[in-house]
Amino acid sequence: MGGLTVSVPLAVALLALLVALFALAALVAVYARVRALEAGRAEGIVGYDATVGRPAPAIVAPGPGQRGTVLAVLDGDCALCHLVWDALVAAAHDPGLRVVALVDAPDRFTAPPGTRAEVLADPAARAELFEGYAPTLLGVDAGGVVVQRHFVYADTDLPGLLAATALGREVSAA
Repeated sequence: MGGLTVSVPLAVALLALLVALFALAALVAVYARVRALEAGRAEGIVGYDATVGRPAPAIVAPGPGQRGTVLAVLDGDCALCHLVWDALVAAAHDPGLRVVALVDAPDRFTAPPGTRAEVLADPAARAELFEGYAPTLLGVDAGGVVVQRHFVYADTDLPGLLAATALGREVSAA
């Protein structure tokens, strides 16, 4: 009786196709989730209940006399995250505002000498604030409560978003 025989190259190709389809499905699911979260703004929902409105970890809270923290949750393997970090460094000039990057790989983000921007690598704090997408920009008020959350995309107006977050203003979705 003749059985179905599959050559090794064909088997490898089929396996690669299966892996690619799984990766594509995962990517589409993440994209749909991020867009669904952003769509909540149309109904007045500013962010996850799990993040917005809750106290931020103490490690990222504003210091005494500061009116807030502009906080970026960044990933070392994300090219866009490095652009956000550069924008944070450029915007970190107001002593009344703490500027922090909460990162997974501190060796991939360095604060230039003389900058007010800080790089923190605290896995517990990052896990508490990470919503499955990086880069994410958070605004923390003087009381240490997260009051804003913005996902940053390649077409986001970073200077405008940073300015709005620093002033505590909500901005429209890009």
